[in-house]
Amino acid sequence: EQYAKREEHCDVPWKHVEDDENLGQWLSNQRTAYRKGNLEKPRQQRLKELGVIWNLQELRNNKSWMHKFNLLVKFKEREGHCRVPIRRKEDDENLGDWLGQQKQAHSKGKLDPERYDKLKELGVEW
Repeated sequence: EQYAKREEHCDVPWKHVEDDENLGQWLSNQRTAYRKGNLEKPRQQRLKELGVIWNLQELRNNKSWMHKFNLLVKFKEREGHCRVPIRRKEDDENLGDWLGQQKQAHSKGKLDPERYDKLKELGVEW
């Protein structure tokens, strides 16, 4: 819980130690127990509330999405809007194409509601 509050995420590196405990390895063990159906429901719920992502592929996708979202935040701070040209690159990432993909996913009902809310709050025009 302390790690999640301090770091604002639960992506604990595998070798991370806090209070003489290997927190990263402990979390890995929790994910294994979850996959095998051996994690107690109350613990499962508490870890979910803290923001633990069980599927590591989902975690990687979330990190990538947040990286591009943060590039969009920087773009808006600099440009004053979120109307990114389709071929616009930021830090070697095709930000315009990414934003177009988010809009397309939204139009098909496939954009996660939390992601939609973040983009809308930032000022993305749909």
